Amino acid sequence: MLRILACLPLGMLIYRYRLLDLKGTLAATAIAITIVLAAGFSWLGLLLLFLILGHISTKYKYSYKAALEVAEGDHGRRSISNVLANGLVATLVSLPWYLNTRGYFPVDLAVPIAAAYIAVIATVTGDTLSSEIGILSNHEPVLITSFQRVPPGTQGGISLLGEAVGLLGALTIGLAAWLLGMAGLKVALLSAVVGGAVGFNFDSLLGAVFERRRMLGNAGVNFLSTIAGGLVGFRLALAL
Repeated sequence: MLRILACLPLGMLIYRYRLLDLKGTLAATAIAITIVLAAGFSWLGLLLLFLILGHISTKYKYSYKAALEVAEGDHGRRSISNVLANGLVATLVSLPWYLNTRGYFPVDLAVPIAAAYIAVIATVTGDTLSSEIGILSNHEPVLITSFQRVPPGTQGGISLLGEAVGLLGALTIGLAAWLLGMAGLKVALLSAVVGGAVGFNFDSLLGAVFERRRMLGNAGVNFLSTIAGGLVGFRLALAL
């Protein structure tokens, strides 16, 4: 009960400082409660780090992005679709962690599950930072499938700045996961950097192939990319 009560002021702060709209805040609070009950506050802390970094990058030079018509709507405040697209897979990963701690699996999967979670958070962090900061590059982005130059904000467009910032964001998540005691340094960094890089570039690939053709929406692309990143993190941990 105390864990649930501890998450409620967090939701109030998120709404108070306009990180999310009302529905997004309610969904984020539900996700926070689930993760805390299943895996603890360290897992929630990593998710909050993504939320903070994502908000900062979204608000950075917001007026300039708005002038280019590539800024996030509602003054950068994210909606429930963003919350679910970026947080649902992370929440689902916390459930097998809970089952693993209760001995429901024939082998201990604590390290691979933690690595999957770290990779998921690294994916959404890298994706958000590469999009929000990469769009400010002095050079036009190129389409990930053909490397043809495209206008800023084009789905599937990547830039050197965006890739660099995305990797930096993933690395930050890996270091934070290690400091929070979620995994050893090697597992935390590899799952974050490799899993995150695969995840946010897979996001760009899906954007170029499917989102540009209106076969998938942005939320669907984000959701699938977090699955990809999480699977890479899980597999890496199994191989170590």
